[in-house]
Amino acid sequence: MGLGQPVDVALIGAGNRSQKVYKPLINEINPWVNLVAVCDPIRENSDNLAKALGVPAFYDIKELVKSRPMEAAFVVTPVPSHHSIAVYLMSNGIHVNVETSMATLLIQAQEMVDTARTNNVILRIGENFFRQPFDRLIRMIDKNGFIGPIKRLTCWHDHTGYHNNSRWLSFFQSYPIAAQAITHTMSTSEHYQMPHRMYDSETYKAHFYWFPNNELVIDHAGNIKSMLGRYPRPGYTELAGTRGSIVQQAASKKSAAKQPYQGWEGLGEVRYCSAESLQQHGKSGVADQIFPIVHKSNNHDWLSSHVDLPTGRVEYVNPYRPGKSAYHHGNYYSAAVMDHIVDFAKTIRFEKKSEYTDKDALMAMMMEVATRESAMKNGERLSLPLKGELRSEILMRTKQIKEYGVDPLDIEGMLAIKFPRP
Repeated sequence: MGLGQPVDVALIGAGNRSQKVYKPLINEINPWVNLVAVCDPIRENSDNLAKALGVPAFYDIKELVKSRPMEAAFVVTPVPSHHSIAVYLMSNGIHVNVETSMATLLIQAQEMVDTARTNNVILRIGENFFRQPFDRLIRMIDKNGFIGPIKRLTCWHDHTGYHNNSRWLSFFQSYPIAAQAITHTMSTSEHYQMPHRMYDSETYKAHFYWFPNNELVIDHAGNIKSMLGRYPRPGYTELAGTRGSIVQQAASKKSAAKQPYQGWEGLGEVRYCSAESLQQHGKSGVADQIFPIVHKSNNHDWLSSHVDLPTGRVEYVNPYRPGKSAYHHGNYYSAAVMDHIVDFAKTIRFEKKSEYTDKDALMAMMMEVATRESAMKNGERLSLPLKGELRSEILMRTKQIKEYGVDPLDIEGMLAIKFPRP
């Protein structure tokens, strides 16, 4: 069910992600948002995308705001530009949905949240990892209580950082009280992960987050793109309950071909320790009952995900089905993108409480900054929320001043920069 009055939205940024992710979904999201303009300083990009979508092209954000065909904006630009663009738009009373990562500095993220409050507008971060099949289902399994309270979550070789942080916030429905991290860097052969990303080294990160109620997240990874023969995503994730576990692990290409989503989503199952196993002398506690997680598709759309437990079926039904216009195989990724767009639009129209707020995104960023700071302090455990001057933030800000020639907190200075990314 769409909105009675869809939200008029301008698309800021006409590069790779706008072309591959947003453009194919424009017709699908039309019941909730009405695209009215495209803006990009690279004229060719702006003209081409605007023509394809049948809307006016703008090349300067100030001219766009002056014309003001929109009430909200999707900011799909390089991360260093997020803060200046978002603050400028919100200062002019425009709602903003900005792509993740939220910003490069924690102080920028805080200013973005403060600006939204001052101007009474909605700020949302387009985070979608916790909206994907496995994550949707594990929360339902946890609420079912079949394996008992889950107190420890271990994730190896998935998207350690902002994306995973949002997943842990969503799962535990609370904010962590402490963070700790160590890192290890080694030289590697030169290799390209993407045309604009060449690497000659690799850093392994081990992040630890303590949540209230004795809950712990252990999140670690090295080369998550599985270059140099490293283990592929989604790696291995284990949620430890008092009576069993929920497990997800990467699938081989051969097994992935048998069922949709076993590539990025991997193979999942619920492992349970029966009463008989617990009572077995000398070898009690073995998980003797295994229940596979099943993702269903119609070859175009992710339809649902479920697991059949002795207590009954636990199932998440996907409400967003973009069909052949999807970005990823099986459409689960496109469905997740649609999910956060609809959440944004409905929040603007006061039709729902947002599932992932700007304060949640701020905490996800604080978690990342805390692990950087902890690693620089040889793995010191840091209390959250962070307070005082942060060395990692000073270094990051200094690096950006050197790279761009302006202070990253200078809104006008950063707005004047044309970023080189296509």
